[in-house]
Amino acid sequence: MNVSELFGYGQLAFPEGHALDGVPFVVIDLETTGLEPAEDRIIEIAMGRVENGQLVDEWATLLSADRDPGPVFLHHISERMLDGAPTFRDMAGEILSRLDGAVVVAHHAPFEESFLVAELNRIGVTPAPLPAICTRQLAKAVLASPNYKLATCCEICGITITDAHTALGDVRATALLLTKLLHLAPDLRYPVPLTGLPRVAKRATPRTRVTNLRKGTDGWMRSLLSKLPFSMADHDPVGAAPYLDALTEALADGATLTKQKTRHLGRLAGRAGMGARQVAELHRRFLDGLRDVALADDVVTLDELAQMSNVAMLLEHPGYFADITPHETVRYKTGPRVWCGPAVPDAVKRRFEGAGYQVVANISRGLTACVTEYPDDGLKARKARELGVKLLDLADVDAFLASAKLPAPVAPAGWYADPTGRYTYRFWTGELWTEHASPGDGSTVVDYLR
Repeated sequence: MNVSELFGYGQLAFPEGHALDGVPFVVIDLETTGLEPAEDRIIEIAMGRVENGQLVDEWATLLSADRDPGPVFLHHISERMLDGAPTFRDMAGEILSRLDGAVVVAHHAPFEESFLVAELNRIGVTPAPLPAICTRQLAKAVLASPNYKLATCCEICGITITDAHTALGDVRATALLLTKLLHLAPDLRYPVPLTGLPRVAKRATPRTRVTNLRKGTDGWMRSLLSKLPFSMADHDPVGAAPYLDALTEALADGATLTKQKTRHLGRLAGRAGMGARQVAELHRRFLDGLRDVALADDVVTLDELAQMSNVAMLLEHPGYFADITPHETVRYKTGPRVWCGPAVPDAVKRRFEGAGYQVVANISRGLTACVTEYPDDGLKARKARELGVKLLDLADVDAFLASAKLPAPVAPAGWYADPTGRYTYRFWTGELWTEHASPGDGSTVVDYLR
């Protein structure tokens, strides 16, 4: 049997071994301060979960080692990047929970094994042996190659490596290589079964990193997102505010992204332990804020829409403002706002206006309702749901208007701004609005609300 201190390695032609069919794989890679587990430390770990031949989840963190980071020229991890990062003890619970119930995979796995054993020994944790695959050893059994370095094996299998010598970059490459090798060696068996791993408390949030940014043909933000794990559910949400502040400054006054600005954003995302999904969600929040400001008066000019669309493109959300209809004229109205779809009859729109509502051209947060003949379909309806705006079917308009009331001032009887928007002032009795209105020139008119 091929069982070492922590890993029980899968083998070919091993009928008495455990088959473990259908079990997921977790690919790991480490960056360390050196090559001696007894003296050196892990300063980055990345993990990728593979199910049915697909990489379905990623996780990574830098780790503080309380010493110099070693060969920075190789792994590009500086002391500054590790300042304030969690320790292995802090993240041991997360690491073990991700390994639990899976076959561990690494290229030259004895290296990863020896460092994991050393770190676990330091915190007094001794798990049972885990089923594992060393893709380097497996490649020797099924590939003809001049050497079995990760880069060479990937080249033979037609796999392109990006971000070599970063833990996440090597995990992604190894996950692709694993799938190729398993097609050539489908009958691997393991000397140990799956066993439960110790439960250790999670004591901190992770810290990710962004390196080797390149604008290329896809732009700076695409490069930043590609350097981060898919998603980091255990990130620090407090880090959202500094990131959004920096993003606002980076894109102020129609500015564009540069390498320096993107690198700063990457550092902030990494310090908060964010993944690509969390960064993309912050970008959506930022764009929704632009929408709210732009549609405060329901007027977006063609130039403004072009600027907003450009920002959306820079942030990898093309078409985010495709639902906005530009206008060149400003309409000064007051009262609660509703949006009516193109299939809503003009008579219904007039009823809303007669009841004191503004009928606006675009959807934004703060609308009272979006009225549509097809509430389950269309770009505008989808945007309303995204923004949390009430969708109102045409059939429900009567009930809505019967129950809705104009905004009422907490004030004594007198003339106040007309909530219908039809006139400048309207008389308030102290309890309800009346039909008495004024255009603001001293004259009065009778304008019934219904």
